[in-house]
Amino acid sequence: MKRDPIKQFTKDPDNVAKLYLIMSGASILATISLGIGTIMFILILMGII
Repeated sequence: MKRDPIKQFTKDPDNVAKLYLIMSGASILATISLGIGTIMFILILMGII
């Protein structure tokens, strides 16, 4: 039987909380970078930049 590292990692509630914080931080950074990229794209299309 193979050992599942994800199940072993998520047995500890502290590790689950740490994983949640990392994933939520990554989603916030992705949202901000998409917003900035969209604004830059629109400004380039309008010829401002």
